[in-house]
Amino acid sequence: MADGAGSGRSRLSALPNDLLRHIVTFLPVTEAARAATIARGWRHLWRSYPLVLRDADIPERARDAAIPRVLADHPGHFRAVILYDCRLASLDRELPTWPRLLVDKRTEKLVLAYRWFVDQPNPARLLPADILRCDSLQELTLDYWTFPSGTEVVLPRLRILAMVRIGISEQELESLIAASPVLESLRLTLNSPKHVRLRSQSLQCALVGLSRVEEFTVVDTPLLERLYLFLPPTGVVGFRIACAPNLRVLGYLDTRAHKLQIGNSVIGSDTMVNASTVVRSVKILALTVNFGVFGEVKMLASFLRCFPNVDTLHIESIPHDPSVTADEPSGEHHAKFWQEINPICCLRSHVKKMVIHDFRGDRNEFEFVKFIAMNAQELQSLLLVSHEGILSSADKVNEIKDELQCLQFPTGISAVLQVSPKAGTGLRLEKASNLTIDDPFEC
Repeated sequence: MADGAGSGRSRLSALPNDLLRHIVTFLPVTEAARAATIARGWRHLWRSYPLVLRDADIPERARDAAIPRVLADHPGHFRAVILYDCRLASLDRELPTWPRLLVDKRTEKLVLAYRWFVDQPNPARLLPADILRCDSLQELTLDYWTFPSGTEVVLPRLRILAMVRIGISEQELESLIAASPVLESLRLTLNSPKHVRLRSQSLQCALVGLSRVEEFTVVDTPLLERLYLFLPPTGVVGFRIACAPNLRVLGYLDTRAHKLQIGNSVIGSDTMVNASTVVRSVKILALTVNFGVFGEVKMLASFLRCFPNVDTLHIESIPHDPSVTADEPSGEHHAKFWQEINPICCLRSHVKKMVIHDFRGDRNEFEFVKFIAMNAQELQSLLLVSHEGILSSADKVNEIKDELQCLQFPTGISAVLQVSPKAGTGLRLEKASNLTIDDPFEC
């Protein structure tokens, strides 16, 4: 046994340094430390190679002692420090200078997520100001912190910023974005500002949760290509597009919750289209609508008129609330609306691919599909992704398929019913933030 262990040590030590360095980059910090006890050559390599520290790689009971020790012992630089269970008490006790250490050792990627419990009286802790002066940072994720007021922010290399449940003022948020001159990707989720104004000369992708926001304005974002809206509010939120000339991907616009404003024009169900009420750059658009509410159906048509050059359209059919739809007009009224409506430019001349998510096969949904079948002159693909509620009903699925077979499209295509579960929120956000994925709303 001893001979085998000695042979293992000698074989590891015999590996070239370049190969050892490559191996070290893929090892969790605990495995790298264990390897260092086996092969002497690994000891200096671990210290000489940029640190990648993930608290998830360390047993939970050992984190209080291990994380401060690793941060102190490694000379830097730090490629990534990822603490989803940031234990402030042990860090402050064992390594009081840890925020400054992250700056001095040139941290490139930093995740600080403070885990708290419901019975704690003041869960949000003050973010150390040094973090916001770490000029080597390229990626920063913060979760459950209070922004330190009056702090000078210096983040000249920051490309990716995610803020979740952060106590921060509207002015501080604007200043933070302004102090990140090469910022490309931004995610805002459940933060404190009620009014969010997006202004950045470098931003390309923004994911914004609107559940706590009352007004969201895209003020001046000349390079913004993708705007992904999630966490719809319970009330109404004002959403204004002032200047986003390269906006190509937009969604989910909510026909109930979003009061859309383009430039100085508020879009209503009876808004007449003109040059000041359209966004011609958008090619991929996603909307949510309750087809059982006639007012939302009318707003759907108005929203579509604002984006005349869309070639890929996603529509999420949200559940019908009986208390809301009880007094709504009948299916015949909906059918008449779609029969008499004036042409919608994007549907008639541009949309080549359409996906209706959470399709239930309701009468009002079918009235819209019939309208598409009669008017979409360029449509090459129509995919209906069934709602999870009908997956267990073979009869309902067959009924929908039979009705779809009766439809005739100008381009000769057939609507396809896809029976599949819906992706989780985490996966959807991951896709939305990945600019190499052309269509983040695709199943």
